Amino acid sequence: MVKRLLALLAAALLLPGTGMASIAWREKTPAQKLLKTYIENVNIFLVEQGEQEINTCFEMYDQLVVLGITSAPNAETPEGMEITAKLYYDSINSIEIRVDEIERFPVIAGAFIRALYPESMSAEAAMKAPADRAKLALENPENSFVDEVEELNGTVPRTYYAYLPDQYHDGVNWIQLTIIFPLAGYWEPNGTIIDGATPTKAPDVTSDHDPEYEGYYSQDPYLHYEFFITPTPEPDSPAGEEETGLGGFPLAP
Repeated sequence: MVKRLLALLAAALLLPGTGMASIAWREKTPAQKLLKTYIENVNIFLVEQGEQEINTCFEMYDQLVVLGITSAPNAETPEGMEITAKLYYDSINSIEIRVDEIERFPVIAGAFIRALYPESMSAEAAMKAPADRAKLALENPENSFVDEVEELNGTVPRTYYAYLPDQYHDGVNWIQLTIIFPLAGYWEPNGTIIDGATPTKAPDVTSDHDPEYEGYYSQDPYLHYEFFITPTPEPDSPAGEEETGLGGFPLAP
C-alpha cells in the first residue's frame, strides 16, 4: 500500500499543471509539514476518484491556511470549494471543507476522511457518511442540518457535517465537513494507529429525531463519526466516561 501511494503521488506530481507543484508550501513548523503531507494524500485520493486536485492557496500563515480547488492553479478567488485549516505549532487543530456542488461532496469529503488513514481505509468506507449527508441535502434542499462541533482536541479524529442552504442569500447552498484532529502525538499523516490498536466500534446510539423532520438537525443516527485509534475503554471506567462524553459514531478504516 505504501508503494502504491508513493507511485500515485509521483504520477500526480508529474502531471501538467499539477496543483501540489503550484502551491508554495511553508514548512517552518511541524504543523505546516503535517498539513502538506496530509493534503498530498488527499490529492492522491481526489485524482483516484476522478476529481480535480487541490491546486490553489489563498492564504498561508503559521496558524491558518486557506486552500481550494480552482479551474486554474493559483486562482485569486475561490470557485465553490474552500478549505480552511487551523494549526497549532506542532499539530493540526481543525480543517473545514465547504462545497457548493452537493454532488461533488462525497468524493471530496471522502478524500479528506480517507487521508486520515491512507494505508487502511477504503474509498467506499470513507465516502459513506458524506454520501449519506449529500443525499439528505439533495432530498431536502431547503432544510438545513448542523452538527454541534466539539472543538476540544482529543485522542482521535472527529468529523462533523453541516448543510447551509442559501447561507449568504445569494441562492448558493453549502455543504461542509469539519474535522477536529487529535492532539500532537496521537496521529500521523500515514495513519499510524497508536499502540497498534484496532479501531473499535462504539455502542449504537438511538435518536429521537424523526427522519421526516424539517429544519434544524443537530444530531442524527449514523451521521456523526469518531475515528477510534485506541481501544475503547469499558463504559463504567473513568476513561470510558471521559471518552463517551464526546458522543458520536466510529468509522473503522
